[in-house]
Amino acid sequence: MRSQLTKQIFTACMIIFLMSFGLIFYVWNSYLARRNLSELRDKALYLSAIATQNGWEFFQDTNISGQGENTRITIIAPDGSVLYDSVVPAQELPNHSDRIEFQQALQDGQGSCERYSESLLEKTVNYAVKSGDPEIILRVSAEKDTIWILLFRMLSPMAAIVFFMIILSVLLAFFSTNTIMKPINHLVPENPDDRNIYDEMKPFVRRLIVQNQQIHRQMDQLQEEHKKQDAIRREFTANVSHELKTPLTSISGFAEIIRDGYVQEKDISHFADNIYKEAQRMIVLVNDILKLSKLESGSFEIQNQREEIDLCAVCAGIRERLLLNAGKLGVTISCYSEEAEIRIMGIANLIDEIIYNICDNAIKYNQPGGFVRIRIGRERENSEVLVEIADNGIGIPEQDQERIFERFYRVNKSHSKEVGGTGLGLSIVKHGMAIHHARIVLESKEQEGTCVKLYFPG
Repeated sequence: MRSQLTKQIFTACMIIFLMSFGLIFYVWNSYLARRNLSELRDKALYLSAIATQNGWEFFQDTNISGQGENTRITIIAPDGSVLYDSVVPAQELPNHSDRIEFQQALQDGQGSCERYSESLLEKTVNYAVKSGDPEIILRVSAEKDTIWILLFRMLSPMAAIVFFMIILSVLLAFFSTNTIMKPINHLVPENPDDRNIYDEMKPFVRRLIVQNQQIHRQMDQLQEEHKKQDAIRREFTANVSHELKTPLTSISGFAEIIRDGYVQEKDISHFADNIYKEAQRMIVLVNDILKLSKLESGSFEIQNQREEIDLCAVCAGIRERLLLNAGKLGVTISCYSEEAEIRIMGIANLIDEIIYNICDNAIKYNQPGGFVRIRIGRERENSEVLVEIADNGIGIPEQDQERIFERFYRVNKSHSKEVGGTGLGLSIVKHGMAIHHARIVLESKEQEGTCVKLYFPG
C-alpha cells in the first residue's frame, strides 16, 4: 500500500507540475507574440516618420538597420518591387506584391503577418506601414520570439528546474505517504481507537470497531454452538448406546439360554424369532443413524440427483403401503389432491420417506376409529406446494412440540415402546426438509389430534 500510495502522489505532483508548466508556456507564448508585434509596430511607425521626413533613400545612405541587430527593414514600391533591404541586396529579392502584410498596408495603411522567410531561413514577424511621398511601403521584420526559443536558450537552467521539481515531487510523495500511513501503521486492528487519527480515517476505524464487535459476537456464538453441538454429540452417543444396548442384551440373553440348553426344542424357534426381531431392530436403527449422518453432512444430496416429482402419485403410493397397518389399528387413511398433478423438484426417495414417516406416526399415535387425511394443494399467496397430514389421534403436549424433531426424543416413552420405531424418523424429516429448502408447520392438541404441514418450493 505504501509503494502504491507513493507512486500515486508522485504521479499527481508531476501531472500538476506539467499542467502548470503547460499553462505558463501558453500564457508566456501569447504574451511574447503580442509583445513582438507591438514592438515591431512602434519601430515601423518610428521609421515611417523618418522616411516621410527624409525620404526612403535616407535608409540606403545611412545603412540604418532598425535600431536592433535582429530587425530587418525593407522598402517596397507600390508595385511590389523591393527598393531597399537592410539584410539582403534589393536586386536579389523577388517582387513582394503577394505578401500579406504588403497587401494590407497598401489597402489599410498598416498590415502584419507571421511566416517563414526563405531569405532568412527562419520564422519572422512582419509589420508594414504605408508612408512617404512618393508613396512607399515600409516593412519591419524580426525573428519571432517563442517560448521554445527561450527555453532552448535557457536549456541548462530549465533542466535544473525540472530535475529539482522531480526530486521535490519524490520527497513530497514520500513525506505525504509517511504522514498518511503513520496513524494507519499505529492502528491496532484488534483494538482500534479513533482518538489519535485524522478525520478522513475515522469512518473506516469505526467500521473496523463495529466489525470487531460483530466478530467477537460471532465467536461467542460459535463457541456456544460448539458447546451445544458437543452436548448433542454426547447425548446422541448416549442415546445410541442405550438404543443398541436393549436389543443387544436381548439377543445376548436369548443366545445364552439356547447355548446352555435351558430351552426346550419346541421353544427354540420362538427364541430364534425374538433374536431375529431384535437384530432387525438394530439394523433399522443403524440404517437410520447412517441416513441421518449423510443428511447432516450433505453427502446424501450429492449421491442423489434431484428430479421432477409428482406429489399426488407419491402420497397415493404411501397411502396404499400403509393401508394394512392402518387397518390393523382401526384407523382409516385417505388422500386428496386439489389437482390431478402437482410437481416439485426434489430427491424422490427422500420426499417419499419424509411423508411416509409422518403418516406412519399419525397411524401409530392414533386411536381405534381414528383417521389420517393427506391433502395436496398449492398456497396461492407465496407459490408454495403444501402437503398436509392431519389426524385425530392422541396429540402432542405443547411443551414437547418444539422437541419432537430432535434425535431419539419421545413424547410418551411407554407408548413409543409399544409401537416401536428408532426415534430418528422425525429428525430425518427435519433434515430432509432442510435439504429441499422446505419448511414444517406443526399444530397439535392433546386428545384432539395433530396436523403437520409440509411447504415445498413451487
